[in-house]
Amino acid sequence: MGSISTSSDLERYTRRIKDYPLLTPEEELRLAYLYKQGDIDAGKKIITSNLRFVVKISKSYFHLGYGPLEIIQEGNMGLVKAITRYDPDKGVRFICYAIWWIKAYIKNFIHKSFQIHTGRLTHAKGLVSLDCGVGTDVDSEEKLIDRLLYNDPDQEDSYASKERQIYLLDLLGADPPILTDREIFIIKERFFSEPPATLKDIAIKIGVTRERVRQIEARSLQRMKNAIEKEQSIMLDDIQSSNCHYLKRKKF
Repeated sequence: MGSISTSSDLERYTRRIKDYPLLTPEEELRLAYLYKQGDIDAGKKIITSNLRFVVKISKSYFHLGYGPLEIIQEGNMGLVKAITRYDPDKGVRFICYAIWWIKAYIKNFIHKSFQIHTGRLTHAKGLVSLDCGVGTDVDSEEKLIDRLLYNDPDQEDSYASKERQIYLLDLLGADPPILTDREIFIIKERFFSEPPATLKDIAIKIGVTRERVRQIEARSLQRMKNAIEKEQSIMLDDIQSSNCHYLKRKKF
């Protein structure tokens, strides 16, 4: 297919998906619960309302030599995967969760295509695991990723996990900073060190009580979560068309 035809197809597709209205937080929450109860049409409404976000995310991969609609289709598959895993009780908007699956499916497609311009994840080398436990109990089964986003994906979907790991590491070095130096130290010691430090270990190092470390950790994780939600709301604002109302992000 020639470039002119491809461009025309992309334009038609982009125009068509704008016909699907964006959902308010309340509408999305209601539909998400209906979908969990078995209402397939409710899930479809959430998917179609977020198709334009897939296009936005997909554009950063258009230069790799693949057809734009191919990339978008893979992203759409990630969107569908996300709705099957989405938990509305977590208090985060659907697209904030789905973005990891969208990128994962696109990168997996590029990786498997064996073309000259394949995507690489070299920047992911040396990343530490986010599977370490959180809470006051060193043997706790709750994970850092559970606190910030959602359950870790299956092994075959490791790209989604890597995307989240990279993002969370970058979040700690944000400018302006999200956390204080002491908060960053605690988060890194607890979740980015091998082996991860216990609350008691950190308490001894910084001269406070174990309970105080736990409080700082909880506060820091909440700030990181708030920053994630805020960034996604900016992305939403980026792609609004004149026909769409601004979709504010808030905690349900």
